[in-house]
Amino acid sequence: MSGVRREVGYLRVADSRSLISLFSERAVLVTGGAGFVGSHLVDELVRQGARVTALDNLSTGRKSNLDGALNGVDLRETDLRHDDLRPLLARGQFHTIFHTAGSAYVPLSVENPRQDLEDNVLATFNLLGAMRDAATATRLVNVSTAAVYGEGGRMPIREVDPTVPVSPYGVSKLAAELYVAVWSRLFGIRAATVRLFPVFGPRLRKQVIYDLMRKIHSNPHELFIHGDGTQARDFNHAANVVRALLLVAERGGERGDVYNVAAESPVTIAELARLICEAMGVSPRFVYSGEVRPGDAQRWNADITKLKELGYEPSVSFEDGLRETVAWFREEMATDATT
Repeated sequence: MSGVRREVGYLRVADSRSLISLFSERAVLVTGGAGFVGSHLVDELVRQGARVTALDNLSTGRKSNLDGALNGVDLRETDLRHDDLRPLLARGQFHTIFHTAGSAYVPLSVENPRQDLEDNVLATFNLLGAMRDAATATRLVNVSTAAVYGEGGRMPIREVDPTVPVSPYGVSKLAAELYVAVWSRLFGIRAATVRLFPVFGPRLRKQVIYDLMRKIHSNPHELFIHGDGTQARDFNHAANVVRALLLVAERGGERGDVYNVAAESPVTIAELARLICEAMGVSPRFVYSGEVRPGDAQRWNADITKLKELGYEPSVSFEDGLRETVAWFREEMATDATT
């Protein structure tokens, strides 16, 4: 774990001196800034000395996610789907906008695809419109997802491979990507998109790792697992993702370019469950449903050659990140038990 810094008990971005420091004293906007990825990004930007404005409608984001950065961030309760951002963008003269806001959960997109469309497509469309009118010189880093690939074909998946989503979430994020690319080419918005493969770490209160920890906490004797355990994901710690976002903002393309963000170390769900149980000190009986949930792909394994060309290397290993995440979860459960 060489080069990894610790702050408030959490693994952070590796030594940032290797980055071209563009963010000290820069005005930066983070949409979804109180969410999972957004709050980790805000923490690092504040640490680097940026002047950070964070937007969040707080439907899923939490003010408490920014407890460590509140003195250095201007948090505004804003809904990108409805609020007019042009006055803020014109006044703020932001150097970079990191667009992390939106819905990011496949099961909910299956249950309510219209809500998913509004959260991901309408919000992005409105942001792009405001940028076109008020801030075309600002750099945009749009956060998307590996779900745009669907089941995927060849492995590992490259950015040029077909995008055939199998969930409403994948469809909405792909549509948002295309709007970003077209607005960049037509209207001169300086933009790039990152496709995140599954991200994990403290503050993520959904997705498979949190779901497994919660189940084990509730019943340490038996663990129900969707599918047959052979599904594989390229899990990546939040600190690695933050580093990738900063690199793309500093060194990436500006014409709607797309970058995969992953760790290139896929783990099966069965192995993931075993490692979590080991970290939590339990040995439950595994019970498999045998069926993958609607909208879930069987295997995701990323090719990140394009991102590596910008200087990216994951700095936090899956094992270190998982131990940290389990420790955070235990703290959360202990806090909840005393309140």
